[in-house]
Amino acid sequence: MKNVIIDTDPGVDDALALLLALRSPELNVLGITTVAGNLVLGTTTRNALIIIEHSDRQVPVYAGAALPLIQELETAERAHGKDGLGDLGFSGPTSKPETENAVDFIRRTVLGSSTPIHLITLGPLTNVALALTTDRHIESHIASLTMMLGAWGTGNITQVAEFNAGVDPEASDIVFRSAIPRTMVALDPIRSSAHILPEDVERLHSAGTPWGMMAAALLRPWLRDEPSSFVSLCDPAAVAVAIDPSVAMIEKLPVRIETRGEHTRGMTVVDFRRGRGHTLGVHEPNTDVVLSFHVERFRSLVMNTYLGSEERH
Repeated sequence: MKNVIIDTDPGVDDALALLLALRSPELNVLGITTVAGNLVLGTTTRNALIIIEHSDRQVPVYAGAALPLIQELETAERAHGKDGLGDLGFSGPTSKPETENAVDFIRRTVLGSSTPIHLITLGPLTNVALALTTDRHIESHIASLTMMLGAWGTGNITQVAEFNAGVDPEASDIVFRSAIPRTMVALDPIRSSAHILPEDVERLHSAGTPWGMMAAALLRPWLRDEPSSFVSLCDPAAVAVAIDPSVAMIEKLPVRIETRGEHTRGMTVVDFRRGRGHTLGVHEPNTDVVLSFHVERFRSLVMNTYLGSEERH
């Protein structure tokens, strides 16, 4: 079982990912840290508490950075609803966040642990960057970092930038310049192969668990808005890789974050040339990059985790 801290900005897809992580027998979630991104910090923190209560787990929540390091915050209510959970009327929370700041919690936990600590990030990397810049010692104490971040094709906040990277490019750059072993789960493989099926959504609802019904309620609008033969899962894809990397095809590649380009700020520049006959200007590989998912293996992991052993295929 991996000891993990999850840094997140819930968000509909963050909610789906948190439910997956909290119900996984492979992950011991030590704490959830929140950051401004999809919504302002107060809303992402509130949503994390609501999600935990629907998961039937007890995990502390720590609020972190309310703004990116340099630029103004750009939120995504248009995609996630005014409340960040699809405006579906989820009640709560009845609990409150901890008083300790998220960055302090990350530093304290990582440096004080006698066992490896793994990070999963589902939002902008502001909290992780702040932890690194305030105490560089933690860099060598983080066992791994799995990120839902980036795109090498078309972005979703700009033509080339994915939301989590583009909301705080400077934070992303700090993390990608660190020595933390990291895996990037970008939009490209998610769009092409991190899928579940419409009938899976109905199975989640029919299971009758609070987490399954919450997941189904969050997913159903995606089926109405974009009718297709499958549903792509963004943030749950990163959690799935953290649980079992064998759900994906992964290659170590050079990745850099663009922070200065007039039209490319926030872009994750993935250099695919290594080993393909090119030598000029090639950086050393620094990031494990998910290239694709094994569709059925991914789907099975997600559904088995949501449904639990008594409801599995």
